[in-house]
Amino acid sequence: MHILVVNDDGPPNVRLSPYVRPLVDELQSAGHYVSVAIPAASRSWIGKAHLIEAELTAHSVHPDSFNPDGTWDSSYKPDNTNTTTQSDWIVIENGTPASCAQLGLYNLFTDKPPIDLVISGPNHGRNASTIYNLSSGTVGGALEAVFCGKRGIAISFGSKDPQPSNIIFAAARLAVRVVGHLWRNWDERVELYNINIPMREDVESQPVLYTRTLPYYWSRGCLYAEVGGKKEVEKEKMNGFLNGVSNGDGHGHVNDLHEANGVNGVHENNVSKQRLFKWSADLSDMKKRLQESEEGTDAHTVLNGSTSVTALRANFWHVPGLSGPLDLEQ
Repeated sequence: MHILVVNDDGPPNVRLSPYVRPLVDELQSAGHYVSVAIPAASRSWIGKAHLIEAELTAHSVHPDSFNPDGTWDSSYKPDNTNTTTQSDWIVIENGTPASCAQLGLYNLFTDKPPIDLVISGPNHGRNASTIYNLSSGTVGGALEAVFCGKRGIAISFGSKDPQPSNIIFAAARLAVRVVGHLWRNWDERVELYNINIPMREDVESQPVLYTRTLPYYWSRGCLYAEVGGKKEVEKEKMNGFLNGVSNGDGHGHVNDLHEANGVNGVHENNVSKQRLFKWSADLSDMKKRLQESEEGTDAHTVLNGSTSVTALRANFWHVPGLSGPLDLEQ
């Protein structure tokens, strides 16, 4: 089977992306033909996004040339005496999991056999619950595969803590076994599977269970923190121009509105109040909810030491029974 591997954690990196190389190696050891297209930097929490104003540069990188920090040695020359040949990985500047899937399926590997399956991951940490699934770049890579007419499997290794190599290799072996089973027994109702594998030494002897997705909603604003409080920044009037636009009468009108009306945040006192926020996720409420999750959900299953397999459709399906005209007088 020809498998395209994408991810959202970027090139092999001891701290940020420690799982991708072991999985690729294990897939190849199982006899699969593997092509790899990954972002040049971490793209976690980006979902199925494409950066439409960015140019994407694809680098061919030998997998043995990566440094521990995710950079690579462009002058690396493989040892020709090695009887095993490793295909170059494609590392994409400004890439996202979705764009890696697109380019991998349509542009990068046209000289190779058709791709049968897209694997996205393994993610560095769990992707369990609706919020994680809908925010995850790992799941996003598998979703993109579906919209390109391919089957997709998202895989997450359920810990961000450093793991010994024997646990990582055990998780990789189990992942390949689960992928093989799902491929051979693919339910035609399913468009993608989301797999969460706990990081434990005995993971290969623990159950592998079909699960449902735990629903979760933010209970408060907890993803961003304000930096330095509110700031006041002086704005230059620019001789009646406002953001580079004028109606030509020299009175600072924009779309027939005067600056005193607060257009684009500029007021008659010529002071703009700005607030600065940065990513500062406080997921304590979510973690508590995951710990309390019900049996049969993806979160409960992986947190209790078993591997979760969640069968998904790649859409926001309409609510049945709501059809026809709306009576706006009611």
